[in-house]
Amino acid sequence: MAGDELAAWHGLLSVHAAVTRELDRRLAAEHGLSLAEFDVLITLFNGDRDGTRMTELARSIMFSPAGLSHLVTRMERDRLVVRRVDPADRRSIRAGRALLAQARNTHNEVIREGFSRPLGREHLRRLAEAWAAVPLERDRS
Repeated sequence: MAGDELAAWHGLLSVHAAVTRELDRRLAAEHGLSLAEFDVLITLFNGDRDGTRMTELARSIMFSPAGLSHLVTRMERDRLVVRRVDPADRRSIRAGRALLAQARNTHNEVIREGFSRPLGREHLRRLAEAWAAVPLERDRS
């Protein structure tokens, strides 16, 4: 890999690492949440009103089922989520909406400060087009 291919790939990784580090730092400092906890909360908030299956949640936030189980157990202990056991499957339901609303503002602020504003509308539009051209796993199903 060299030239534009390397620069584009390295740029993606570098921007992702920098923004996720800042998200993790700010969410922890301002709300006592890790980025992974925020990802769980926002995914549950945006999900099915009755809850989300653990396997679906793990896939959505790119966690292993075992890793997610440990994370949700800690979040349940901290009263951030409530796990309801259903006879057919296990579902987690949302909790901590007020905390999520505050953390969501911080999340959006960090994304805008470290990503959107420096790029501007035209670059964002072109990036959105470029990402849409990349076949993802969900597109291959």
